[in-house]
Amino acid sequence: MSTNEDQVNKGRKAKQLLEDETLNAAIAKLENDQLWVFRSSKPEESVKRETAWCMLQAIDGLRQELIKIMDNGKIAQNAISKSQKNLI
Repeated sequence: MSTNEDQVNKGRKAKQLLEDETLNAAIAKLENDQLWVFRSSKPEESVKRETAWCMLQAIDGLRQELIKIMDNGKIAQNAISKSQKNLI
């Protein structure tokens, strides 16, 4: 399998994950839980807020990484399509 084909496959899997209802529900719950922890913390609970903030950043980072993989798959698919057109 070529690198482009591998990226296309990874992109498809990332798209499936981003569209997966169960995964999105779990991520939304984690996100809401951490927002609640952040908002309900007392002024002296800075460590609690920092931990919640780190969790929120990690959740966002996961989402952004999946989007990047999906986008790279689309670019790879376009490259494959262009190379196939050049062969015709």
